[in-house]
Amino acid sequence: MRKRKTKFWVAFSILLVAAGIFIFTAKDLSIHGYDEQTSKEDSVSQSTNSNVEKVNLDGYLFLGDSYTFLLKETIESHNPKASVCAKSGVEPVYWNENFNTLPDNEQVNGVVLLIGVNGVTYDDNLPNKKMLIDSLVEKYQGKTIYVQKVFPVGENFENANPVTFNAAIKSHNEEIENYCQKYDNVIFIDSTKDLVTDDGYLKYTYDGLHISTDKQEVFYNNIEDAINNINQF
Repeated sequence: MRKRKTKFWVAFSILLVAAGIFIFTAKDLSIHGYDEQTSKEDSVSQSTNSNVEKVNLDGYLFLGDSYTFLLKETIESHNPKASVCAKSGVEPVYWNENFNTLPDNEQVNGVVLLIGVNGVTYDDNLPNKKMLIDSLVEKYQGKTIYVQKVFPVGENFENANPVTFNAAIKSHNEEIENYCQKYDNVIFIDSTKDLVTDDGYLKYTYDGLHISTDKQEVFYNNIEDAINNINQF
């Protein structure tokens, strides 16, 4: 009788140990399986982010005033097939009146527009710029049009009070940013990073209006980065 009881408890103990090992192993596999899956998901996510292709601005139309004119050499050094249509001192109305001089749709991969600082305090500035955006959308169908935020002037700007002039520029930018939302293919971008002071003045400028020559590369990189940051989402 005692031998039978002893055998029973030995067998029972063996079953308990085996059950414990099974439960522990199952939990361990579950944990490691989760970790492995999480690791795979993280790896896929990182791979996806690193494989995002940058927008190639070669073949783009860069349209504007003296800001774009001064950037022309830098643009073409990065994009030999780009079209740069820029004229110093012009307002949006100039390109409305000379719109037929712009390249045809099939010659352009996209548009980068920067204009508006000249005549920003005039009543016809915003309507003319909106008209220009409308015309670009109609002409360059199927292409993305990037409209740049107009830069503020520097503290040494002498053509007007820089405080009130920058207030007009800020209002202009807010109005145009809202207007860009009218179209799916028109995107408002900010390329002012590191080129504007904390209190809102143009940082590197020789005349209070234009970006210094030695910062043109920074300016171009800002345009490229702003466009690519938009296209990652």
